[in-house]
Amino acid sequence: MNVTVDRLPSLNHSVVDVLRRHAVDIAADLMVMGAYGHSRLRERIFGGVTISMLEDPPMPILMAR
Repeated sequence: MNVTVDRLPSLNHSVVDVLRRHAVDIAADLMVMGAYGHSRLRERIFGGVTISMLEDPPMPILMAR
């Protein structure tokens, strides 16, 4: 299995947008993410990357918690 770790600048884009764009740019077949939940109030104010990624995934996502 080939694994690559990249550090990506956000350039004032959301984390979800940066992850999606990078995954498409490198033609990734699978995205592996850690799922972590915050309080409902915090997620309502700041948003949640986990939920946002699952709304419209660009490819299969393996979530681990």
